Amino acid sequence: MTDRTITLQMLQRSLGSVVRRTAIPRAHERIIRRAGVDIDRVEAVALSRITDAVSMTVTELAGEMGVACSTAGRHAANLEEAGWVGRTPSPGDGRVTILTPTPEGTALIGRLREAHCSLLAEALSDWDTDDLAAIGDLLDRLGRDLLWLSQPAEIAT
Repeated sequence: MTDRTITLQMLQRSLGSVVRRTAIPRAHERIIRRAGVDIDRVEAVALSRITDAVSMTVTELAGEMGVACSTAGRHAANLEEAGWVGRTPSPGDGRVTILTPTPEGTALIGRLREAHCSLLAEALSDWDTDDLAAIGDLLDRLGRDLLWLSQPAEIAT
């Protein structure tokens, strides 16, 4: 086994650990409690994606989340019912629904992100600024380089 293989295996384990510790329901509960809001974890992700994109179709949301259009549509309907997303027909094709965050939805995402950042600040309080900047840069690069993993797999013919 090469040093690179060992290093990649260590990276895989470390990434798994970080994802498990940040994506579990308890982490979401801490964030929403700190933010003073109540939103389902998956719907928070959906609202975040919609807010970041400014507007998107249900099909685009499904692709972003890696779920079926019917599932994304249910999340969009729940977000609309809560007043966090508006749904309008596409001017070009009335069968297509455009999702846009409402001011309340945008404010909610802002509170969630502020609460999450506050919790990160507590957890990483003994890290120096240079280390935080370095890991931020490396994770950004890693995210870009791994983007293809989240794309639909091509089927060989």
